[in-house]
Amino acid sequence: MRKKLKLPATLMIIFALILVLAACGSKNEGDNQTAPNGDGDKKTTVTMGFWGTAQDLKTYQDAANSISAEYPNIELKIKQYPSSDQFWNALPGEIAAKVAPDFIKISNEGALEYINKGLFAPLDELVKTTGVDMGKFNKAASDIWKVDGKVYGVPNSSSPAMFFINEDMWKKAGLGAYPTTWDEVQVAAKKLTTKDVYGITINLDPYHITNYAKSFGGGWGNGKTINTPENVKALQTIFDMYDEGVAVTPKSLGFGWDGEVFSNGKSAMTTGGHWYKSFLKDAAPNLKYAVVPVPKGTVNGSTLISDAYVVLDDAKNKEAALQAAYFMTNEKVQMDFLKLGNNSSLTSLSDKYFESNPEFKAVQPAIDYSTDFGYPEESKKFKDELVNNLENNILGGMKKSPQEILDGIQAQFK
Repeated sequence: MRKKLKLPATLMIIFALILVLAACGSKNEGDNQTAPNGDGDKKTTVTMGFWGTAQDLKTYQDAANSISAEYPNIELKIKQYPSSDQFWNALPGEIAAKVAPDFIKISNEGALEYINKGLFAPLDELVKTTGVDMGKFNKAASDIWKVDGKVYGVPNSSSPAMFFINEDMWKKAGLGAYPTTWDEVQVAAKKLTTKDVYGITINLDPYHITNYAKSFGGGWGNGKTINTPENVKALQTIFDMYDEGVAVTPKSLGFGWDGEVFSNGKSAMTTGGHWYKSFLKDAAPNLKYAVVPVPKGTVNGSTLISDAYVVLDDAKNKEAALQAAYFMTNEKVQMDFLKLGNNSSLTSLSDKYFESNPEFKAVQPAIDYSTDFGYPEESKKFKDELVNNLENNILGGMKKSPQEILDGIQAQFK
């Protein structure tokens, strides 16, 4: 029989203290690992998703690198999508697989469907718990992101659609004043078209088509006014320019979007937006261009684009995601974007936009008459139907009239 070893009392006390201290240390380490946004050393990782230009990415990355100055327990990672189509095509699958970013930057185009499906988090209660100041944003931008009285977005920018013209091509063609109507655009497009260049890019994309519709006094009316005479006139104008051989869509040239056609000198005119400035600065720094409002069909009309940061309902830490999104609206980040052509949503910077972007001065009056996109609730279905019908007609040889196309779409959205 083995004799038990008896420890001295002092040694037993020391051993007990070591066990207690070790247990405390283990508990503290566990707290640091699980602290979502508190006093521990462990940071909460928040991911932001967006599509945009290389200049946009640099601005976002610089902001992410400095977020710890205001939110020391947040680590912000940026995920860039190659294009808007790839962004919207990838997002539903990522949400279903629970690998989507915590918050995303999107425009008001196409957001309603996601809001109504409960995929975006309402921010009202989160605003209260995080101390985010929504009062610093201009009312027009804030109101676009309210649905049924709830706030769904932290506004980033607000600006009207634009029409871009290659200055060198315009002058070479011997043209005078820039066009203010689609009739004038059609006349100019014929003179600008050569064997290597098309007069105008008409991207068969809902954003661009909607601007044509609004310029004729039309619009989609959230699905109620798809096949109106005004929208029929808009589509007929587009068809006419394709029939005349003066228009081109990016897909037929192997490009992903209209900006690439314009920057590569393959067209002289195109509808676009403020993002062209940062894109062209990088893609075609020597290209000289003029910017005017979307030409008039029968009225002055165009879309008002408002980008915002939206927290996904499945975000791992919604409060941290909202704080990171809010950080992206500080004056430094907003000034960086303002220099790239974005009209800031901050009231404090509203006067500086056209001072910093004099090339956009001509579109300032359009802010007063530009409006929301007005897509139906099932916006993705609507956009897909519109694009498929237009591509089949213009690129695929289908011969339907604008009225037949819009009647067919309207029947699906009663």
